[in-house]
Amino acid sequence: MRAFLGALALVLGLGVALFGLRGAFTLLPLEEAPCRPAPLPQRAELYANGAVEIPLCRKAQVVFLLQGTPAGGHGPWAMVVEGRRVLWQGEVLGVREVRVRTSGRGMLALAFPNDLYQPPEDRNLFLLGLKVEPP
Repeated sequence: MRAFLGALALVLGLGVALFGLRGAFTLLPLEEAPCRPAPLPQRAELYANGAVEIPLCRKAQVVFLLQGTPAGGHGPWAMVVEGRRVLWQGEVLGVREVRVRTSGRGMLALAFPNDLYQPPEDRNLFLLGLKVEPP
């Protein structure tokens, strides 16, 4: 009987510990950073994975002029995001114009997640120009 109670206590203890671990490793959503207006970048060079913040903070149509250099048979993958929303994503080969509409409810960013450097090839993303138009 004593062995049974000991085993039951062990099983209950392990169950409580595992339940606690599940809660400890559950990701909580991050709060969006507030958008603070600032000068807008007109050009940017992304030679490695990264992002360019565009502190627009208002409704608008934004036109990106992008250029990509391929490596490994693929061009750079670019993403335009506003807060947690992806407004556009796609491969950029050569020069490409991208138009998005913003809501003004989050920081706008141009992200480059798939850098590759295999000499003599080097995958890079360039922001050649940025134009803001009325929505």
